[in-house]
Amino acid sequence: MATFSGSGKAAREERERIIKLKHKYENRITIAKYGKESLDAGDYGNALKTFREYLFIMAEIKEVKDIYELKVHMFDPKRDLTEMLMISHIVFEMARLYDAVPKFHPDAQSCLNLFVHFTANQPYQVVNSEMVRKTLKRSNFKNPDMFRNSYQQIYVQSKKCYIVTFCFGNEHQVTADCRKFKDWLLTFSLGQDLVRHYYNWSSRAVPFCEKNLFLRKFTISFTKPALLLFSKTLLPVIIKKC
Repeated sequence: MATFSGSGKAAREERERIIKLKHKYENRITIAKYGKESLDAGDYGNALKTFREYLFIMAEIKEVKDIYELKVHMFDPKRDLTEMLMISHIVFEMARLYDAVPKFHPDAQSCLNLFVHFTANQPYQVVNSEMVRKTLKRSNFKNPDMFRNSYQQIYVQSKKCYIVTFCFGNEHQVTADCRKFKDWLLTFSLGQDLVRHYYNWSSRAVPFCEKNLFLRKFTISFTKPALLLFSKTLLPVIIKKC
């Protein structure tokens, strides 16, 4: 009888937990907006508290114990894309807030790691990388190198190579070799600028070409031979130096 009572109590508590969690989940967007409003108003303590509240709701929904255990694979890439974008922006703002206090720099790094994870290879990758670049230009960070490294990591971890993938596909050897070329470019300042411009331009050009059959065939017919020639001549020499 005691066991049955205990089981009944546990089941009731679990039902209550689920109901409360559902209520919190339904209000998560309002909570996130309140955090942004607090941030804009200069109430940084409340902004941080509210952002964390939103993330802990998501952590509980995804059944992980900590907000830094949230992963991209837990979300539907189509249905949850807006949610993923919001998470990336929230953890970036949290990183900025943590950066202001040196003792919280490890927390800032954890937020940036999550930001990179939720940014690399996503449709909004270029938008987020530009957000970091512009923020670096106009903000005085205590630890700017931490943010610069995260900016670079977005491209290092990215498997996207828009033009090459457009011509050869994602699994072709030329595509893999061009990713190594990208990694080499990211080792120096001018190369980082070239990669940034490439992503900014190609992320717009490729979708436009994909929508037009004639333009698609025309672009591939001219670009593919040039990329193939590059992969057979200069690229092997560069890869050996990597």
